[in-house]
Amino acid sequence: MVEWSNAARIGMKGLTVHKFRAALSMLGIIFGVASVVAVIAVSEGAHKEVLKQLAALGANNIMVNGIDWRTGNKERDQKKRARLHSEGLTLREAKEAAESCPLIGNYAPLRRIDAAVRLNEAQVSMEVIGTTPAYLPVMQFRLREGRWIVPADETDARRVCVIEDDVRREYFPQKSPLGATLVIDQEPYEIVGVLQSKELASNAKDKVDYDISSLNRRAYIPLAAALARTTLPPLSDEVTQVVFTARSPEDLKGAAAYIQRFYEYAHRMENIPPEERDYNVKIALELVAQQEESQRIFNYVMGCSAGISLVVGGIGIMNIMLANVTERRREIGIRRAVGATQGDILRQFLFESLSICLLGGLAGCLVGVIFTYAVHANTGWQVALAWWSMVVALGVSLLDGVAFGTYPAWKAGLLDPIEALRYE
Repeated sequence: MVEWSNAARIGMKGLTVHKFRAALSMLGIIFGVASVVAVIAVSEGAHKEVLKQLAALGANNIMVNGIDWRTGNKERDQKKRARLHSEGLTLREAKEAAESCPLIGNYAPLRRIDAAVRLNEAQVSMEVIGTTPAYLPVMQFRLREGRWIVPADETDARRVCVIEDDVRREYFPQKSPLGATLVIDQEPYEIVGVLQSKELASNAKDKVDYDISSLNRRAYIPLAAALARTTLPPLSDEVTQVVFTARSPEDLKGAAAYIQRFYEYAHRMENIPPEERDYNVKIALELVAQQEESQRIFNYVMGCSAGISLVVGGIGIMNIMLANVTERRREIGIRRAVGATQGDILRQFLFESLSICLLGGLAGCLVGVIFTYAVHANTGWQVALAWWSMVVALGVSLLDGVAFGTYPAWKAGLLDPIEALRYE
């Protein structure tokens, strides 16, 4: 420790003698560290922004769907075989799954109903969904007017419904639909609310594996009314689908894995291939995977650019330190003549190199923060400063000091004292 403290004291004196040269040698490290901090901040901001968009689209939802046995003979036979193991999707197991997993924040069961819908004796083309009050926050839908299904509607199986905005525009273009009556499966339902339209890309169905073919053309009724007041086919499950919401986008995969294991056990299908089960678990894996892959490529390219900046900065430090060793040969000779060892000389110059890199790294962090907020102010991009990026950048800059400062320090330590004293 004494040797290093002496090396630090002497090294700092050496830096103060050539302040301008030391500042110039720091520039490469400053810009290299700043680029690392800024790139990671922009990358993290983009990542969080995509996660927010995914969450707004319901992409942090996990869909558990029952088999639609009406699509063909194969599915009907599969459903019949599955009945030997389970009774299909039920409200009881949905509640148990949600309450037993800490990664799940909310859930909403729903049932698709095959029912004729009439308005003023005219046939209306729409899908009818029975669901609970939790469906609105789970799917992050918004009301345009009126109200959503409330707990009292569900408890009393009231005949009320909420329609979507496309239906309102088509059938109620000049007036509010609130208070009007839809006849669903021979039962009258009062319209109490209208949902806002959902913005969908033309390829949304390809990107997100949800059933969105009829989105914006639905009528929602209380699930209790759907189960008690509409006709249920013989092979159908109690609910068609259960939507679970992960507490955060980061919990999505863990929650989906838990739901998969839960339903395997609940339906006694641990040893049955996924394609033969009476349910499937779906999340927006393709969209998430695509985003993560793009993020990895961006981080790799930007990381390489920042790494090159640090290497260039390290080479600049090596050149400066070699010049210092040449100019200060007489000083080295005097120190050796009064008893300094090769190790003392090596530590002195290595400390100078580390000091340049440390000071440059700290200044680079500050410049990186300023640059990050400048990018945000001028472009509107979302940014998120990560403390670990600064730690990594400082660590790499110190490694630069060791890697590129060792050779000049070693060369200084090997100088012959007599030859060094003769140097002019």
